[in-house]
Amino acid sequence: MFSLCCTSVAWADTPVEMQGLLVERVDSAVTVSANLRFDLPLPLEEALLKGVSLYFVTEVEVVRERWYFYDKRVAHAERHIRLFYMPLTRRWRVNISPRPFSAGGLGMSLGQSYDTVEEAMTAVRRIAQWPIAQASDIDAEAKQNINVSFKLDLTQLPRPLQIGAAGQSEWNLSLNKSMRLVLEPGR
Repeated sequence: MFSLCCTSVAWADTPVEMQGLLVERVDSAVTVSANLRFDLPLPLEEALLKGVSLYFVTEVEVVRERWYFYDKRVAHAERHIRLFYMPLTRRWRVNISPRPFSAGGLGMSLGQSYDTVEEAMTAVRRIAQWPIAQASDIDAEAKQNINVSFKLDLTQLPRPLQIGAAGQSEWNLSLNKSMRLVLEPGR
């Protein structure tokens, strides 16, 4: 067994920061764990209290470097999160899905209710052993990079909010990081 660990990277000054990124092999899968650090700006909290759902997207991509052609995509995974407030029960709800949420319903998603916005945001910020690839897809001898992106998905907001949020920095929550994967002996 082995675990994959990322080399240290100096994080830029962005509204969203990533801490403790860990890529490891668990059984036959490669998983990612991390904690995101960010606070919801006041306009986003106000929108939630008015019944607007917020959608977050996390994408992870593993690419293998090739000297003779473009880099090859080895693995790609997406995680979509829907956060909303239910005023009748005064509870917060978080749904997590591998696919975008559609107007036809939530599709196949994992849902959890929380009493406070902080508890719900903890669930949004935490990534725990999220499977992104099969272990057989990751070549121990090849040079590989991992690209991680996280953003507030403005395209899933109601149309009037999409137009109003486009130029406002409070609605721009995003993170894009790329780093080299380094193999380390497993535990």
